[in-house]
Amino acid sequence: MILLDNRIKTFLEGFFNPEIKQIQSLLFYGEENIGKRTTALTFAKGLLCQEIEKSFAGCEKCQSCLMFEKNLHPDFLLLEPLNDDTNIKIENVRQAIEFLYYKPQLSSWRLLIIDQADRLDENAQNTFLKTIEEPPPHTLIIFITSYPQKLLPTIWSRLMPIRFHRSSVLELSNFLVSNYQIDLKKAQEVSQLAHGKVGLAIKLLDSSYLRTVKNQRNSLNKLLKSDFTQQSKDIRNLYQDRNEVIATLKNWLDLLHSELQETNDTKRVKLAKELLKAFYLISESNTSSRLLLENIFLNYAH
Repeated sequence: MILLDNRIKTFLEGFFNPEIKQIQSLLFYGEENIGKRTTALTFAKGLLCQEIEKSFAGCEKCQSCLMFEKNLHPDFLLLEPLNDDTNIKIENVRQAIEFLYYKPQLSSWRLLIIDQADRLDENAQNTFLKTIEEPPPHTLIIFITSYPQKLLPTIWSRLMPIRFHRSSVLELSNFLVSNYQIDLKKAQEVSQLAHGKVGLAIKLLDSSYLRTVKNQRNSLNKLLKSDFTQQSKDIRNLYQDRNEVIATLKNWLDLLHSELQETNDTKRVKLAKELLKAFYLISESNTSSRLLLENIFLNYAH
C-alpha cells in the first residue's frame, strides 16, 4: 500500500521491460516521512518478482515475493544504520559491494537499497564510487536520503535523482480511508496534521503518537506566547533529552511549513529558518539545545 506520484511510478515501471537499457544507480530524495523507503521496497519486490506479467508491488505468490516478505531474498540487500546515532559501517559497505558482484539466483536483478545514505561518511561514499561508475550487469542500487546535500558531488552526479514530494490533504485522506479502514473525518484530521507526509500520517493513526505530536505542536504556540522566563523554564523541563528535542523540532518545522503556505509572516519565516538551523546543529553535534532554543525564542520576541 503506497501513495505514489504517477510520474515516479511510470518511470520505475520502465525497469520491468528487459528490452530497455536502464540506469543502474538511483537517488530517492525528499523530506522525511513521504514514502521514499516504502516505495523503494515495494518497487524492489515487484522488480524481483518471478511472474512474467509484473506488477509494481509484485504478485505476492511466487517464491521471490514470499522470500522478499520474509527478508530472505538472496538477490536483495538493505543497507542502513544500525541505530539513530551511528553511520553505516565501512565493512558493511564493502560487503554490500561484494554482494552486487554475484550473479542473481532467483531473479534477473541483484538489488541494493541504501537507506539514510547521508549516514555514509566520506570514506564509505568513496568506496562506492567505482561500483557506481562501472556497475556489474543486472544490478540496481537505490540511495535514499532526506539530506542529499550530505552526499559527495562525485556520488550525486552519478545517480539518477528522483525527488519525492508531499501529497495533498485530499489525496492523503482518500488513501487512508481506502487502505486503513478509518472514517473520513479521522483521515482528514490525520492528513492535515501530517501536512501531506504519508509516512507521518500512517504513524499518526496510532492514538498515543497522535497525542504526542499534538502536544509537541501545542508547545510551540505556548512558547511563542510566554515571556522569556517562562520560555526558559519550559525548554529546560520539556526538552532535556536530545532525541526528544530533534523529534519536537521536526514537528515544529512541519507546523510552520503548513502555516507559511497561507501567510508570509516575516517573523514566522525567520523563526522557521532559525529552527531549521537548530535542527541540523543538534542532530549533527553536541550543541546545547537549551541555550540554542532559548536564544531563538528570545530573538523572536524582539
